[in-house]
Amino acid sequence: MTRLFTFLIFSFLSGCASLSTDRPDPTSKDGGYYSDDGPGKEIPKNLDLIKDAEPKIEKVAKRANMPYKVFGEKYVPMREIEPYKEIGYASWYGKKYHGNKTSVGEVYDMYGMTAAHKTLPIPCYVKVTNLVNNKTVIVRVNDRGPFIKNRLIDLSYAAAYRLDIIEKGSERVLVELIDPSSETVQDKDSRKFYIQAGAFSEESNAEALIKKLDTLVYQQNIGSKIMQRSSLFSVLIGPYLTKEEAENASSFIAAETNLHTYIIKD
Repeated sequence: MTRLFTFLIFSFLSGCASLSTDRPDPTSKDGGYYSDDGPGKEIPKNLDLIKDAEPKIEKVAKRANMPYKVFGEKYVPMREIEPYKEIGYASWYGKKYHGNKTSVGEVYDMYGMTAAHKTLPIPCYVKVTNLVNNKTVIVRVNDRGPFIKNRLIDLSYAAAYRLDIIEKGSERVLVELIDPSSETVQDKDSRKFYIQAGAFSEESNAEALIKKLDTLVYQQNIGSKIMQRSSLFSVLIGPYLTKEEAENASSFIAAETNLHTYIIKD
């Protein structure tokens, strides 16, 4: 049973009444997720290392892009890739739907880089930017939702983690539709240069450095992550497209923090 079909059934049974699944649990210590949802018991380590979805040309799924109604409201999905940019609130969905089929018939993986949107053509690819911390991800939209007031997009757990919105539950974002056929689209995977800001035997020390670095505005849309290599936890900043960009950012970070930084190539 798909997530959209579940909402359609509840819509038929309860009209426009709100569902219990539409309310984040205010008593939860694990984030602002829906009251009967959550992150799961065994969360993989190094979620920061999960790569963005790689945009590619795909056929639009006909059945998943037909007009539909949920809670009495009609939605008419886009049928082709065209310019789209919108600001709104992103939320995330997790274990409740993990392993269930999405609107295009694929199995939902909460640790994959995917998302749900009410009207974008599916499947498609979007760039999502957290407007509070400027972190970005590229996700593949393969599902419908969120059917909650003032929600623009529902992210997988992994995508929400990368954007740092797990604890808060939702955040203001910019969603931009990517045209895979456009020569101007640059995949973040083409960026290969990183700044190593430190390496620690204790992961907690690496996490403390990440928090310190997040207060610096050294370049928009550039993230930081922890990579475990043997017995050390390395703090990496990037990726950068060119060595020159990485060197300029490295000089700034070194001057602001007195860290001994150096450039590595992935």
